This record gives sequence, C-alpha cells and structure tokens, in this order.
Amino acid sequence: MKLYILALSVVINLFSCAGNENLQSPDEVLSKASEKLTTWETLSFTATTTNPTRPTTQTVYKLKRVNYEPHLKLFFFKEMNQETAIYYELASLAVVEDKKNKITIFDYGKDRSIPRYLEAYMGDDDNLLLTARLMNQFKDDIVYVEQTSFNDRPAYVYTFDKYKIWLDAKLAAPLKLEIANGTSAKKEIVYDALVFNEPMDEDVFTHEEKEGYVSSVFGIKKEPMLNVKAPDWNLFDLNGKKVSLNDFRGSPIFLEAWTSSCNHCMASLPKVKEIENEFGDKVKVITVNFDYNLNETKQTVKSEGLNYIVLQGDAIFDKNYDLRSFPSYFVIDSGGTIVYSERGTIEGKKAKALFEVLRRVQ
Repeated sequence: MKLYILALSVVINLFSCAGNENLQSPDEVLSKASEKLTTWETLSFTATTTNPTRPTTQTVYKLKRVNYEPHLKLFFFKEMNQETAIYYELASLAVVEDKKNKITIFDYGKDRSIPRYLEAYMGDDDNLLLTARLMNQFKDDIVYVEQTSFNDRPAYVYTFDKYKIWLDAKLAAPLKLEIANGTSAKKEIVYDALVFNEPMDEDVFTHEEKEGYVSSVFGIKKEPMLNVKAPDWNLFDLNGKKVSLNDFRGSPIFLEAWTSSCNHCMASLPKVKEIENEFGDKVKVITVNFDYNLNETKQTVKSEGLNYIVLQGDAIFDKNYDLRSFPSYFVIDSGGTIVYSERGTIEGKKAKALFEVLRRVQ
C-alpha cells in the first residue's frame, strides 16, 4: 500500500512539474501580452464589469484595424448588456437600442462631431485598447506580485499606478483588471472569449434595419423647435392607460421630457412642482419619462412626491421632439403650437424666461 501511494505521489509530481514547465516567466508573459495588445489585426472579447456603486455590466467588443480609417484607425462593434449595440465602419456610425426600439444614425455630413462620439463610445474602462495604452504608459512601473489561479487558469498578477492586472501565465492574455478608486471599493473587469486575429467580415460593423424600430438621424437641425404644431403622441401613463396629446386639446400645456438618472432633471423637479402649484388651474403639466424602466420611474415619482402627470416615453416621441438632452421642455398654447422650447436645468435665466411665457400663454 505504501509503495502504491509513493508511486502515485511521483506521478502527481511529474504532472505538476510538466504543467509548470508550460508556464512562461512573468517577464515573458508581460512582454507577450503587451505585444498582442498593440499588434493585433482583429480583436474580440467580452468584458464583465463589477462596480460596487453600479449594476454589473457585460460588454461585447469586436474590433478590426483599418489604417485608412481617419479617426480611430479601426472599425468596431460594441454591445452593452445585450440591449444597446454600436456599429462603426468608416464614417458610418449607428446606435441600435433594443430596449427603446430605436436606431440612431449619425449624419457625418451634417454633424462633424463624430470623432467626439467615437472617443466617448470607445473610452470606457472595459475596453482592452485603453488597458493596452495604460500598460504602455506605465511600462517602467509595472511590478510582478505573485502567481495565482483565476477561473481555473494559472495567472500572474502585476500592479502599476492604481491598477492590478491578471495575465494568463500560459496564453499571455488579460484575464482581469482591478481599478482602485481611492476607497476600499474597487472596480473589477473580467475578460472572456478573447480572440486575436480571427478573420472578421466587415458586415459585423454594419447594423441591420429592424421591423418596428424607429430610425432617426442625429445631425444639425434648425433650433429651437418653435412656432410649429406640436407633434401628436400616444403614450402610456404609469398605470398602463393610453394618453394622447389630443386629450388636452384647448388647454395650454407645459411638457417636459426627463429621466430619473439625470442630475439636471432631478434638480429641475422643484421648479416643475412650482409650475404645477402656480399655473395648474391654467396650464396642464405633463411630463414624459425616459427611464424605460417602469419600476424605477414609479419609485422616483413616489419618493419625490410628484402629483402631476407622468407618462412613459417612447422612440417616436424622442424623434418627433428632437430630444438631444434631458430635461427638454416645451410650452404649447391652447391651439397646439409650441411657443417655447428649451433644454437644461430649469434655473436662473431659463426659469425666469419659462415662467414669463407660462404667465402669458393662452
């Protein structure tokens, strides 16, 4: 029996040694990982981000290096939480939002801000290209810490600046990035399905039209939306009852579009309540919420004590009222004409101008 145990121990040790022999040194792994992250031709991966202060997110990236592309030198596809997908090929940029049944196409000919949008869409911490830039920026400060195991893979751990990174000790590929934010809480990004230089058709970066989705072009339009008939809408209130603009025909309306996550919207709530209290007998206060999360909207309405009408926004309203930021608000006279239009926090000069219009509107 002792002889059997001894023999088994020798076999286990042999396999263990063989496994370790396949491991490269920490310096070799770091060098190869850095090279992979800077010399790729195509790159695809999934990044799962855990942040103590926000819900966990999962993002899928597909990238293709294209030297003739004038802004990023690449095409990209980015899908966030299986709800919002961004497609970029040359000067063609489109955002498809399944939760909103909405497709937004950016008109490069009318809006030269596309480079700014591209930088924003590709500037998230979970993007491996950003990780590569950081590793290059701090290449002289990266310190090897330890060998460990991550998701059943042998890994080396390194630190630099406020970052800690786990690299696969065999494949020399990123497994996890940890970002310190000055407190005990840390953001963690786990990389999976990482593939370098796999053939990638350019159809990956082109969106398809979807039945029932509202398509709109984001470009320069005449502003403000003023002295025109207010586009009709049919929306649901928070109890599922359909409400139409025509239901308020003959009455002046203060109409606001907002979201619960918008700081400027929340800062405007006291003024909207003031409008309801001061003009409620004369002007109908109607707000349209764009949380696309009924429970979240109901919770905000309850916690903030909102007594005026709150409706659930949709992509048609978004398009017809040219909503580019929140809050956006309008004053509609009793004949259905928009006589005032503005964006941003209702405060200061904006609040003064709005209240003057509300006092005059018929």
